[in-house]
Amino acid sequence: MAAVGAFYLLSGRHEVYGRTFVRVAVIVGVVASITQAYPTGDAQGKMIARHQPVTLAAMEGLFETQQGAPLAILGQPDMQKKRLDNPLIVPGMLSFLTYRRWTAAVRGLDRFPEQDWPDKILLLYYSYHVMVGLGTIFIAVMFVAALLLWKRRLYSSRWMLWVLMLCLPFPYIANTAGWITAEVGRQPWLIYGLMRTRAGVSPQVSSGNAWFTIIGFMGMYTVLAILFLFLVYREIEHGPGPAAAPAAVDVRA
Repeated sequence: MAAVGAFYLLSGRHEVYGRTFVRVAVIVGVVASITQAYPTGDAQGKMIARHQPVTLAAMEGLFETQQGAPLAILGQPDMQKKRLDNPLIVPGMLSFLTYRRWTAAVRGLDRFPEQDWPDKILLLYYSYHVMVGLGTIFIAVMFVAALLLWKRRLYSSRWMLWVLMLCLPFPYIANTAGWITAEVGRQPWLIYGLMRTRAGVSPQVSSGNAWFTIIGFMGMYTVLAILFLFLVYREIEHGPGPAAAPAAVDVRA
């Protein structure tokens, strides 16, 4: 909504509706951004630390158990040397976010047998950081936009309108990265701690049947994505409909 409203304001079309779209989206967005960080995101992090500590270690690139564990903002996991290369960290922050104590011990991957590690640690690490990074960007963008709205300068701040418009694809990317994080993070378990994924393979279903199903779903979602983009583009180009004229009153009645 904010992106469409910003597009209308930047192009000088449907400006009344554009202002409404931007105002409502920014107000809702700043509230959603706060709840995204706390309590929902905070609660999810604590739950993973409690029930899936090996997943937390893999997501954070924490190869060794540490007291006062740092939060890795950037870095590249080296799976051969089992370390995080070129890390940009905040000391003690992971311990604080997880256990509310700066010196709390956070278990690293070294505390778990390798057969219990997620299968694709690199994919898990990067998808998690894309999700968190975009979430942090959303919070910053919404707070700046809310500040400009409060100062009555948002509608005339073209740079901010450009930012809002260009953020259009980011929620979809963040949502997909979050889904990848959840699905890759639960590996190698089908039922966590009880049944491994490889034990859930049905001998009655051939690989050809599995490929046929996957390709079918990929085709269906591709068609739906194209249709979605076409309909959204058409509605944005068409714009809001004209306001309905008031009904005529028969004065002879």
